[in-house]
Amino acid sequence: MEVGMTSREREILEILKKEPMIAQQALADRLKLNRSSVAVHIANLMKKGYIMGKGYIVSEEKKVTVIGGSNIDLQGFPNESLKLYDSNPGKIETSLGGVGRNISENLAKLDIPVRLISAVGNDFYGQKLIKESEDMGIDMKSSLISDSYPTSMYLSIMDEQNDMRVAISQMEIYELIDETFIQENQLLLKNANIIVLDTNIPKKTIDYIGMNFSDIPIFVDPVSSKKAMRLKDSLKYIHTIKPNRHEVSDLLGIPADTIDDIRKAGEKFLEKGLKQVFISMGSEGVFACDEKSEVFLKAKAKDIKSATGAGDAFMAGIISSYLKGSQLDKACTYATGASLTALKSYSTINPAMSESEIEKTLTDIEFEIKLY
Repeated sequence: MEVGMTSREREILEILKKEPMIAQQALADRLKLNRSSVAVHIANLMKKGYIMGKGYIVSEEKKVTVIGGSNIDLQGFPNESLKLYDSNPGKIETSLGGVGRNISENLAKLDIPVRLISAVGNDFYGQKLIKESEDMGIDMKSSLISDSYPTSMYLSIMDEQNDMRVAISQMEIYELIDETFIQENQLLLKNANIIVLDTNIPKKTIDYIGMNFSDIPIFVDPVSSKKAMRLKDSLKYIHTIKPNRHEVSDLLGIPADTIDDIRKAGEKFLEKGLKQVFISMGSEGVFACDEKSEVFLKAKAKDIKSATGAGDAFMAGIISSYLKGSQLDKACTYATGASLTALKSYSTINPAMSESEIEKTLTDIEFEIKLY
């Protein structure tokens, strides 16, 4: 909490977060102040505990730092069977989206301090994303705001079973999340307790983060089969991954059809240096493994409104479980509860998502669980 901070001190602090090695004279020139005045403000910030030591290291509560997509989601739901090449009466839902942002919102709803580093356009939707995300408890102060690209949008059409049939995404803006941008925010990453990546960001950025921040647990959502290939050279730096069977097959170049295939894939991921693997098999359940155990879990979903967002909630459940120090079977169960809670809402994020709602979901469903 930035209690007792003047507006000028807050302005200086925001600059120091981005440029911790900036000289006092350069800071004074930028703010049109005397250097002596800047020195007084910095001394006050140090006394108040907002910065400390050489390089003006910003003192903050450790947060889960998510780097990835934030966009506007448009979802269409037909009233009856979806007819292609025709206009379908139905309803359209507009919500905040993006894999990284969705994971962040789920974490915030689970009362986990979270920072989202993303990119939005300097437009109405970008302002909406930042304001509403901040209102939800997601720290987006370090996200990039672009005058060159519009805010990302994701348009999806669902069928009568509430499964996505087709989608169009506009996400060129994420190319701006490059190595230079990460360097400018390196202190925020170094101060994270977990770094979460989605593969909307460029391959070079993923590789750079892996090589420079692997001392912090890196959790990754591969997003899609095509974008999962951006992880090919960085698997050894990743702590936890959550792919589906198609992403597994593409990443490892092996079949992922049967449970035996999935188990072999889990072993290969561990051989490459990962610590935890959670492989989604859709309605067939989820397989998880770490260095000590393997778990297969299947649960029957009830009252499904929309399948969109279940994977993002699952990832939030994995992260929450890791922070609690949960064993693999407990983490898999809890994450599944989070994903089933997400399925109960038409919105990408269930407004009711919470620890208590997940526990309620878990008491209301039947599990089939096997430990290997």
